[in-house]
Amino acid sequence: MSAKVKIKRRILESLAYPRQFAMADVDLSACPHSGLFTAIDSRCQQCTRNYECDWLNSTDEFNDLAAQPLDFLHRALTFGIDYVDSRNVPTNLHAKDCDCENCEWLEDARDLAHEYTEMTA
Repeated sequence: MSAKVKIKRRILESLAYPRQFAMADVDLSACPHSGLFTAIDSRCQQCTRNYECDWLNSTDEFNDLAAQPLDFLHRALTFGIDYVDSRNVPTNLHAKDCDCENCEWLEDARDLAHEYTEMTA
């Protein structure tokens, strides 16, 4: 298996973690599109959760995520890293040596993003 195929598989697997938080955070009860982000709709553009909703739709496994180019998946992973990082409490509890699930995922995901960057440099 080539390095690109391996890293693509790992990124696809990694996206599941931030997706679970985004799906829980985005309240779709008032969404006129039932969570199907529509970039041209002014309601989606003005929604406070438009970035998360767009990201959820673009990383949905039913949208043939595995067929997406590796650079797209890297950008999705980067968004996921920022999303999970934003959930951490800004205290010393989340220092480099923290072993909570969020911090462990963040460290692994950042290493993976760095691997991709090194591979494509």
